[in-house]
Amino acid sequence: MFRALRHRTFRVYWTGMLVSLVGTWMQSTAQSFLVYELTGSALRTGLVVFAFSLPSLLLALPGGAVADRYDRRRLLLLVQAAYMLSAAALAALTFAGAVRYEHVVAFAFWNGVLMAVDAPTRQALVPSLVGREDMANAIALNSAAFNGSRIFGPALAGFVYQGFGPAWCFAANAVSYLAVIVPMWRVRLPQEPASAASEGTMLQQIADGVRYVRSHRPVRAMLLLLAAVGTFGFAWMVVMPAFTVRVLGGGPAENGILLTAVGVGATLGALAVAGRRAAPPGRFVLGSAALSGLGLVAFSATRTLPAAAGGIAVAGFFLIAYMSATNATIQSLVEDRYRGRVMSLYTLALIGSGPAGSLFAGWLADALGVATSLAVNGALVVASAATAWIVAPGLARVGEPTQADEPGGAEGWSVREVAGE
Repeated sequence: MFRALRHRTFRVYWTGMLVSLVGTWMQSTAQSFLVYELTGSALRTGLVVFAFSLPSLLLALPGGAVADRYDRRRLLLLVQAAYMLSAAALAALTFAGAVRYEHVVAFAFWNGVLMAVDAPTRQALVPSLVGREDMANAIALNSAAFNGSRIFGPALAGFVYQGFGPAWCFAANAVSYLAVIVPMWRVRLPQEPASAASEGTMLQQIADGVRYVRSHRPVRAMLLLLAAVGTFGFAWMVVMPAFTVRVLGGGPAENGILLTAVGVGATLGALAVAGRRAAPPGRFVLGSAALSGLGLVAFSATRTLPAAAGGIAVAGFFLIAYMSATNATIQSLVEDRYRGRVMSLYTLALIGSGPAGSLFAGWLADALGVATSLAVNGALVVASAATAWIVAPGLARVGEPTQADEPGGAEGWSVREVAGE
């Protein structure tokens, strides 16, 4: 389950990222609750998510081309330093008592610009840290770190926010970036094959990457499903403060507990994928997507904190198992020289779908109620997975044993043959 950690460079990167992500979740949790306290509106909370997601919709493809064009380690360091300065500035404004809703929206937008480069860079960097044989395990462990930090970050943010105020959460996040910057500054990697992608203009590289994905039906189908799940499956992130206050009658601490429950379920889901020897099959991808939607519907029906924590933990388990499986499966199918651009499309599908999803979830929560918003979004996730199963039946067969694996088999089916091409 943890075999990728035998590679020292990945172990250094993974440990630093785990620490940094605790700070990231502290800021995200405190920021959402601060906005809700400032405005009292789930829609305005959704607008902050919209501001963060919008740059990924606009800049994800150039970000992927940058990740294929330049040294990924240096890009990682540059972006992490920019994140650190952004968090420090937000902390300073909050300490001074001068922070306003408009400030939070502006910082969210700037962090979204950074994410457009950061996400494909980090995703494409992982294979060079471990080698192809441990790539799927490393991707799943990355997801486990992202979600394991959610166990501690939101809960810590809830208690720090309640005891000392949101500014300390933002300051902690600023300091946490040093856990990545310092060790990765000292790491030296061999020249990446992806650097050869510097030929041609950036627009040509972007177009080439899009053509590459269009020609691979399994990758294309998985990205389209990911866009649907990204639109509807993260409604809980937008309305969680409103659900905590309006439905459960809680406050910052209860909000942190619920987000911690998400982290527990999500970490277990990522580790379930990490325990596999290879990328999960298509049936696992489709099934976990559908079950994440059902978990969201179940969460919407809860009215007590223990039940809500259990419901959102189940949704988190299947949602992150789905995302980890999708990431690992896509990366196992693509060529390294296209990896940054393909993962920029992954980012575009996942985060770029956020603007519409966050506005829809926030609007529906204010119009029809928080529970209704969660139930509708969960049902749409289930419908999206069912549609993918019907429209792209070859996706369910990706990763299944080929003819070559069976007694008397001559040649294995290629990915394109499995996909029906």
